[in-house]
Amino acid sequence: MKYSFLFKHWITTLVLSPLLLFIYSFFQSELYDFYDHLEVFFIFLLFSTLFALPTVFISFVLFYFIDKKRVQISIVKFVIILTTIIGTFLTLYIVSNTIAVEYSLVYSIVAILSATLFKIKRVS
Repeated sequence: MKYSFLFKHWITTLVLSPLLLFIYSFFQSELYDFYDHLEVFFIFLLFSTLFALPTVFISFVLFYFIDKKRVQISIVKFVIILTTIIGTFLTLYIVSNTIAVEYSLVYSIVAILSATLFKIKRVS
């Protein structure tokens, strides 16, 4: 299987999730200072990427071993989605358990959508 699926999946998840949280927080805020929110977005994007690295690494390792077993594509996607959801929740819970459920929900929805959007291609 090609690793391009994992790259697309993680880049989409790690960019879209903070973007959606940024848009949500911008409209929930009483102060509509776009530049302050934009600064927070880039900081959040940086930290979400750094905090996701262990889960990304685990996804790549799982993908490698699943590829060796020649498992069905639907099962591969399920495992990657499940790894993303559990890893994101655990990371957010360790960082701050007050935001874990709310933020994990956004990351989970984006992860499910990105995994279903992109196709996994087998290498011949």
